[in-house]
Amino acid sequence: MLAERTVRLDREAARRRRAVLVATATSILVGVVELVLAKLLALESLLAEGVHTLLDGLDSVIVLISVVLAARPADRSHQFGHGKFEAVGAAIEGAFITCAGVWIGYRAILRLITGQTPDAIPPFVCAVMLVASLLYLVVSIHLMREAKATKSPAILAEALHLRSHIYITGGMAGGLLIGSLGGYLIADTLLALGISACLIAISVRVFRGVFAQFTDEALPPEEIEQLGRIIDRFSDSFIEVHGIRTRQSGAECHIEMHLVVDPKMTVFDAHALAHRIEDAICEPWPTARAAIHVEPLNTDSPERDQWLRGQPKVRTGDDSPEEREFIH
Repeated sequence: MLAERTVRLDREAARRRRAVLVATATSILVGVVELVLAKLLALESLLAEGVHTLLDGLDSVIVLISVVLAARPADRSHQFGHGKFEAVGAAIEGAFITCAGVWIGYRAILRLITGQTPDAIPPFVCAVMLVASLLYLVVSIHLMREAKATKSPAILAEALHLRSHIYITGGMAGGLLIGSLGGYLIADTLLALGISACLIAISVRVFRGVFAQFTDEALPPEEIEQLGRIIDRFSDSFIEVHGIRTRQSGAECHIEMHLVVDPKMTVFDAHALAHRIEDAICEPWPTARAAIHVEPLNTDSPERDQWLRGQPKVRTGDDSPEEREFIH
């Protein structure tokens, strides 16, 4: 079982690395094209998006390093694993996005103040941006699917960032087309300002996810409910499950719970039950780390029947993990 789990973890790590490599290649390819066109045509919006896109490539390299570091097994210095290295990578990416957004916004505002505009906006640039938008659409869909499957915050940050390019490049295609056909050359500067605002909004979302991990926020309610349904499949074999604690650490989710059993159950049987529950949890969450603490029901108290009457066997809605400690 341990060997099988190790293989699954290695497979998940390789999957995350491939996703980041796809994002890196996409960013570098599009960024180079945008910067070349920006240099030749003196378009501020293309310069802004080109810098943004190449920063994405640099971000992706940082994320790739964080994914590789996070995939290392637990050791003496990091006994809960290295999962939060992915959150660190996402935080670095968020910082780059913020800096790019501020810099692009600063340049756009200066151009508005000074009245600088490009000499012309060639229509073919619009077609190039539309093709880039479609490429981002395909790649971001792939990354969102991988982020959901692997529970990786770093890949999610990559997917969200690339998704922003869909709207940015698509909007730029339309805005530049209007500017080209109508002669509204200021559209170039206004688009650069819009890119700045979009980047800052994306960075806020990335930092929100990072903050949730650094502060050990619980898994989302829908995932907690899914966890409860998995555990409930074994309800015929235990008295109650409570004290559920969850937190995300990179792609890993750490889950703890108290498994209350009949005091007459043997240690061997209780241990086997805990392993069956752990294996079931790892089906939807291959990188889950489940710690199940087996407790015997307190049969000495005459109030024990009242403790259980009308109560769910799997408690996922308790306000505190210590709320039901009295029953064992």
